Amino acid sequence: MRRHWIAILPLLLLFSCAFLQREPGRPPKIDGVPIPDNKRTLYIQNVRNNTYATGVHTRLTQILMEEFDRRGRFITTRDKMKATYRIYSDIIHYQQVGNMLDLADQQLSSEIFMVCKMELVHSDKGDKIPLERNEIPGRAYYSNQLGYQETEIEAQNRLLRVMAIRIAEETERAWYFSLSQKVE
Repeated sequence: MRRHWIAILPLLLLFSCAFLQREPGRPPKIDGVPIPDNKRTLYIQNVRNNTYATGVHTRLTQILMEEFDRRGRFITTRDKMKATYRIYSDIIHYQQVGNMLDLADQQLSSEIFMVCKMELVHSDKGDKIPLERNEIPGRAYYSNQLGYQETEIEAQNRLLRVMAIRIAEETERAWYFSLSQKVE
């Protein structure tokens, strides 16, 4: 049994090194040519919060960074001067309201509605890259009494993950469109 592990161990090390050293995600291509790394660097500015919701902006910033890293289209950096593109986001609206009430007007479930305004800027030129929409809405329903029970924080985290996906998709579309227009 030990001989088998000794024979398999070098193969595992070889494949794990290749897996761990690869570039994150799939580098996008225009007409079959990969986009160079210097056009893929992105700085994510800390999300600003213009509402009374506490702590939502810091969690959204962290989830945004994780989402861009997971997708692998951009190479994120924390050095603003090294980035070719910068993304700025503001939470401009956050509202929590009772969604469903019982006969005694006691709240059974709630709705969280949030709007995040964003812009993508080319660092060197300072030009704003036009987005299809610059305000991203999000909505989450939750209840601590009915159905799938969760707290407000858990519902916020679920909403923030959805918002991060929407922001990343919108950013990638606008960025890719701006690069493909320059090539033609």
